[in-house]
Amino acid sequence: MKLIQVEAHGFKSFADKVTLKFDGGVAAIIGPNGSGKSNINDAIKWVLGETSSKALRGDSMEDIIFAGSKTEQPMDRAEVILTFDNKDREVSIPHDYFTISRVLTRGKGANEYYINGEEARAKDIKEIAMMSGISKSSLAIISQGTISGIAEATPEQRRDIFEEASGTSMYRSRKIEVQRKLERTEESLGRATVLLNELERQLGPLRRQAEKAKTYLEYKEQLKDIEVSLLVHDQINYAERLKDLTSEVNEYEITNQDITSRIKALTTSAEIKTEAMNESNKMVQELNAKIDKIKTEIQSIEIRSAAVEKQRSLVLSGQIKATTEAKIESLKEILSELNEKIVSFKKYISDKTALINELNEKSITFSTQTSKLNSMLGEKHDKLSKVRSKIEVILEAQESKTNISKGTKNIVENAHLFKGYKALVSQIINVEPQYAIAIETVLANAVQHIVVDNSDTAVKAIEFLKQNNGGRATFIPLSSINPKFINEQHIVVAQTQKGFLGVASELVQVDKEFTVLKRFLLGNILVSDNIENANKLSQLLEKKYMVVTLEGDIIRPGGVMVGGQAQHTTSTFGLEEQVKKLQEIVPLLEEEIEKIRVAKAKIEHDQKEVINLTSNYTLEKSNFESLLKEAQTKFDDYMIQYTQLSDEKIELESNIDFASSINKLITDKSNLEANLRTQQNIYQETSNSYYEIIRQKSDLEAQAREILSNSKLKYAEKATCEAKVEEAKRRLAEEYNMILETAMQYYNPDADVSGARVLVNQIRQEIRQLGHVNVDAIQELEEVQNKYNDHKKQTDDIIKAKEIFEQAIAEMDKIIVQRITETVNLVNNEFRFVFQKMFGGGMAEIRYTDPENILETGIDVIAQPPGKSVKNLKLFSGGEKALIAISLLFSILKAKPLPLCILDEVEAALDEANVIRFAQFLQSLKKDTQFIVITHRQGTMERVDKLYGATMQKRGVTTFFSVNLADAKKLIEN
Repeated sequence: MKLIQVEAHGFKSFADKVTLKFDGGVAAIIGPNGSGKSNINDAIKWVLGETSSKALRGDSMEDIIFAGSKTEQPMDRAEVILTFDNKDREVSIPHDYFTISRVLTRGKGANEYYINGEEARAKDIKEIAMMSGISKSSLAIISQGTISGIAEATPEQRRDIFEEASGTSMYRSRKIEVQRKLERTEESLGRATVLLNELERQLGPLRRQAEKAKTYLEYKEQLKDIEVSLLVHDQINYAERLKDLTSEVNEYEITNQDITSRIKALTTSAEIKTEAMNESNKMVQELNAKIDKIKTEIQSIEIRSAAVEKQRSLVLSGQIKATTEAKIESLKEILSELNEKIVSFKKYISDKTALINELNEKSITFSTQTSKLNSMLGEKHDKLSKVRSKIEVILEAQESKTNISKGTKNIVENAHLFKGYKALVSQIINVEPQYAIAIETVLANAVQHIVVDNSDTAVKAIEFLKQNNGGRATFIPLSSINPKFINEQHIVVAQTQKGFLGVASELVQVDKEFTVLKRFLLGNILVSDNIENANKLSQLLEKKYMVVTLEGDIIRPGGVMVGGQAQHTTSTFGLEEQVKKLQEIVPLLEEEIEKIRVAKAKIEHDQKEVINLTSNYTLEKSNFESLLKEAQTKFDDYMIQYTQLSDEKIELESNIDFASSINKLITDKSNLEANLRTQQNIYQETSNSYYEIIRQKSDLEAQAREILSNSKLKYAEKATCEAKVEEAKRRLAEEYNMILETAMQYYNPDADVSGARVLVNQIRQEIRQLGHVNVDAIQELEEVQNKYNDHKKQTDDIIKAKEIFEQAIAEMDKIIVQRITETVNLVNNEFRFVFQKMFGGGMAEIRYTDPENILETGIDVIAQPPGKSVKNLKLFSGGEKALIAISLLFSILKAKPLPLCILDEVEAALDEANVIRFAQFLQSLKKDTQFIVITHRQGTMERVDKLYGATMQKRGVTTFFSVNLADAKKLIEN
């Protein structure tokens, strides 16, 4: 392979397009200082991959673009194209000729690379250069500074020259790349191992939990098989018994209705008889009264008759009339006085009655108020009792719901020992009732996790549990956890979906210090209203996140779904808040009760005073009523006397026939007595009939009571059966999500029911002994096991990749050692010969600084020109250093020829004799290596195959042209 053409435009001083053609052999580029001849060297170096602006003699990479001059405008683009002859196929490109080019545009910053006009990568260009041995760091491009640097280089730096010569730099570069990959692989392996260990650590407890869950589910399945059969048995048997009881109760009701009807009829008859008896008795009493009155009248008439006879004789004598009239006048006066007293007493009684009525109305008002206050007091007491009962129920529910593990309970009870203890998750997170099921479902056992300030507190708590055999607990150190988030774009998408309610962490409330906790637990979980919308949301977000519904259905990342009918229980969240609010109500109710009691006591006190006053007024009224009654009685007695005296006066003045009156009364009495006997007979008959009815009614009522007693027992048994049937239905529905028809498949009519009930109790006892069970552990174990398997496979793949990289490095090390050894040996043989030829004698040798470590050893150069014993190269003169370095370069090119070598004024420090030796040696090497020499030494110019001159005909712009030796001398001189 050889370079046949260089084209440059816009690169450094090449404002005009430059084209240089080469035919192999030794070509020289000459020109005065500042003519831009060395820019060809920079152009070739740039195309071959140089990335350092300083190596190209600039401050920044854009400095290589033509910056302009007094006559030329700045350019925006630099381009260099190298054309190679590849007929020997030294480079694995299937063409006899190929081009590589590089372009830089001002302001863009990025370089463009091309191979045969097609865009390529910088890496592709570098690989071509390394394959051919003409990379930017190889011996293919050597300047005056580089040649002196060979002599002054450290052994380690000098080793790079031999690696380039041996072609191992490509392997060294690849090795570095593989080592980087190996380092990344080892880092990945470290991370994978940590993750694998973490998953393995999780698998142990999960396996135990899953085993426990499987045992639990097996017990539940056994329980289901037996208990569903029992529930079906209970439902069927109690339903049949309920049917019989309903029939019996109906018969009792019919019989009871008949007896009730008969009792009603007898009651009506008894009422009629009673009415007839009362009427008959009334008539008997009336007849007796009439008879008694007639007897009294007869007796009175007989007495009066005798008196009249006596008085008549007195009247005849004129003595009694005056006495009677005097008595009548006296009685009139007495009656007048008594009447005035009666009127006065009545007024006083009327006034007191009005006062008493007024006080009674007040008392009634007080009673009404007291009754109302009693009602209010009862309501408040009832409300207080309900609040206290509710507090007890919530506390019981809280204790039942939390049912915390032994370890968690021990830490909670000893929280004062741990300064950084915060609370349980369930005590920190507050959830609105509508979201409670969703949040509690996704948190699951995490509600019992203990929140602490940092990992030190968690470690102390764990040590405490170990030392005290206190069980196990899970801790969440706030300082160690990181919040989880959902991609904002995904949230924007989710917000457009029907049923989306929000991110779980934003639907709960916590104190500010626990914000990281809620985002750690719930920050990457979405909440939807139902399973249908949740499924659509999960599909839309490519199943990246967990989605939970308000009913507690879950769609896990990856698409696994968990759901169904769950038994509704009181939510763990908010129980303490509810208790707190209810406990705040208690003193308010007690205060209201006390106020009502005070008001009631005042009213009762006022009412008591009213009652006492009423009692006093009533007593006074009663006394006056007695006086009134006494006055009224006296008035009546005096009135009777007055009437009798008036009658006597009249009788005395009249002639009365007492005999006829007595006879008439006796006749009336006989008639009344006959009627009395008739009515007494009627009453007796009616009474006998009445008591017979009462006897029959009593017998029927006894039967009714017996029927009622029996029916009560049947009703009670019927209610029990109904409750048993409903209980069986409810438990089938709530615990097993079944109805009778679907549960019939579990029913065994021949089963031993009592034995089955014993077995159910035994299984339930076994389940209770299991303690807390994480049913999700089976699914979690499967997920973690799958993750473990995946990561194990990935880890195994990483280990295999690591082994491959290590093997590749070992193979490359082997190749590097082999090639370095071979190259050093070949170069060492040539170096002795070339050194003696260039120096006219002397001794030179190449040695390893560490022969035991060929892979990393530095390489030292030992040189001893004729007549000198200097061993350190740095102590030689500049010309000697240059000649030693050139000798080493020529030795390498003889041992490992390069297709191209560019020498930029490397012989500048040599004297003329050595310049001639230098130029002659180039001619001896040109068969295997193409040389481009940038020089201003005549000895070199005279011994090259082709000359190019560089000049600046326009200021700042380099121009090249082919020259002969004579022109070259003039050009240099000028």
